[in-house]
Amino acid sequence: MNFGLIGLGNYSRNHQRAIEKNGKARLVSAYDVVQSRVDEVAKRSDAKKAESVEELVDDPDVQAVIVTTPNEMHFEHFKSCVSRGKHVFVNVPVTAEREEAEEMLRLVEKHGVVFMAGHNLRKNPAIVHVKKALASGEIGMVHSVEATVSGTTGYDLTPDNWRYSKETAPLLPFTQMAVVFIDLVLDVFGAPEKVAAFMSKRDGAGDAPDMGMVIAYYEDGRMAYIGCSYVSFSSYEISFIGNRGKVTWDNRDNNSVTLSVPREQHKLVFDKVDEQHEELIEFIECIEKGRKPSVSGLEVYNVAECFDCIRRSIETEGAVRFKKLQ
Repeated sequence: MNFGLIGLGNYSRNHQRAIEKNGKARLVSAYDVVQSRVDEVAKRSDAKKAESVEELVDDPDVQAVIVTTPNEMHFEHFKSCVSRGKHVFVNVPVTAEREEAEEMLRLVEKHGVVFMAGHNLRKNPAIVHVKKALASGEIGMVHSVEATVSGTTGYDLTPDNWRYSKETAPLLPFTQMAVVFIDLVLDVFGAPEKVAAFMSKRDGAGDAPDMGMVIAYYEDGRMAYIGCSYVSFSSYEISFIGNRGKVTWDNRDNNSVTLSVPREQHKLVFDKVDEQHEELIEFIECIEKGRKPSVSGLEVYNVAECFDCIRRSIETEGAVRFKKLQ
């Protein structure tokens, strides 16, 4: 399978590594606005150095494209790929706009390509175990979810980084940090009825917001809370809480899962996998076999609608209704 890469920044290195280790994948073309990145990748992989997105997607040798550009560019680059009949993988957040997500669904259907989103947390064996524990009823009836994801990289942002500005990163802590848990909660709980959110600017570099909190309310009374911060001590964990116990995944604690029930705790530590390589394996299999990826259109829509709810809630200072895909 011949791949093209659009966007060669830090996160793209994960996909470059995945392609290099996969026997079915070959990088044949690469593009980035920074020419030195293109030169480096081309030298290492013997790929063509595309001078534009259009040149890359018009290349008949390119069968599939991985997009890892800044968030605001995802939609346009997605359209460029799909309109040329290229299968496309887009890193998250694919889009924070509900209308764009709806258009993506239409374009994928029209052009008959495979579209996959990079919600790689689902590939983590610890998360797979958490979902099995929930399905087995180990913690009883699940009532709520509590998640936090944070770090202090907000202090290190520089003006040349797109995350520095609220123009290019208006929902920064949600789109770049909370997105992994937003997707996971939607995967486990489904679409909520209402969403309420807060966001603030503390003391990180630049003028983009650096802290946020969102609460989702479900028709049956369940609730989900996610806190995210670019200026707080490192945290990366989620707990599902039921009437008989809770199960917690903590990525900062050796990728562990802890089951807590009255007077007992059971902790399991899981090996980490190459999540981007696991995604690549699924993407290639879906292309070869004509299957729908585990994370694509509907999942992208639900995450985008959650971001839209967050935006509307912050603007109106109240809870807003989640618009389910019709």
